[in-house]
Amino acid sequence: MTHHGGYGAHDMLLARMYDLLDEDEMRQLMVRMIESRIRTKEQHIELMQYKIETYKMARDMLQASIKKT
Repeated sequence: MTHHGGYGAHDMLLARMYDLLDEDEMRQLMVRMIESRIRTKEQHIELMQYKIETYKMARDMLQASIKKT
């Protein structure tokens, strides 16, 4: 096998799990995976909002110092 992680190995794992789990367990797993993706995206959005606020603060501070001179 030439996979070094990534989606290939992940897909193989899901395929194997799909064979072993019953329908309700598979649904629970899918819900957890979707919730995990949602949390990851929400955290990314929060980080980007923090960066935007920081950039705006730096811009405002620079503009204020330009106006003083």
